[in-house]
Amino acid sequence: ALRERQREVQLRRRRADVLPDLPPKTVTRIPLTLTGRQRESYERAEREGVVGLRERGASVRVENVIELIVRLKQLCNADSVSGRSAKLDDLAERMETLNAEGHRALIFTQFVDDRHGARAIARRLQALRPLLYTGELTATEREAVVARFRDHPEHGALILSLQAGAEGLNLQAASYVFHFDRWWNPARERQAEGRSHRLGQTAPVHVYTYVCEDTIEERIDAVLASKQRLFDEVVDGVSLDLSATMDRDELFGLFNLPPPPPRRP
Repeated sequence: ALRERQREVQLRRRRADVLPDLPPKTVTRIPLTLTGRQRESYERAEREGVVGLRERGASVRVENVIELIVRLKQLCNADSVSGRSAKLDDLAERMETLNAEGHRALIFTQFVDDRHGARAIARRLQALRPLLYTGELTATEREAVVARFRDHPEHGALILSLQAGAEGLNLQAASYVFHFDRWWNPARERQAEGRSHRLGQTAPVHVYTYVCEDTIEERIDAVLASKQRLFDEVVDGVSLDLSATMDRDELFGLFNLPPPPPRRP
């Protein structure tokens, strides 16, 4: 029993307690408004998606809801047809200023593709000579990317897929972190931020999180915010994998839909 209590205490140790000499970290939520073609595409996709979920009736499943959420999150990043993106516009403007001041940034996204994800971001920021770090790279290629970013400050940004870049990296060369889109799990996001905010960092770390207003992102953000105190007090985003962040009621509730009855065995 004593060992179990000691283990629980260890798991509850917060990052600030373990590394008290770290420079401060400031987290800023950046609300954005979708306009024009991007807003039209988003609203049409959500309207048609909800109709499709309702038409499934009792056969609708969590997987169907998640498919719609992913599609809507992609449209929050950029409109597939017109290429319009409130996030890319804002990010490009901020990065131009940061680069002029000699700062470098890590940019995390859960997507990799050239329309909504890492490659689209890299194309927009090409003047900063960004580097890509994704799961598509081999272990050797990943090591080379990290070394190049660390040793060559002319690369103003490192764009990482959240799955590949959340753990095991030391990237103190950057003091700015952008969450281009939200992950399901606040703890996973904290792990990503920890690539910069870790032992050896000498500058204050600034974290920016994009949230598109009146979209699925804002609704997910509200659910995650309601759980944030648990993550802060229990694990502080570093120790545990709390991947099951939202239950069925919360997922279906994002679209004001009741969850279907459980399947009979």
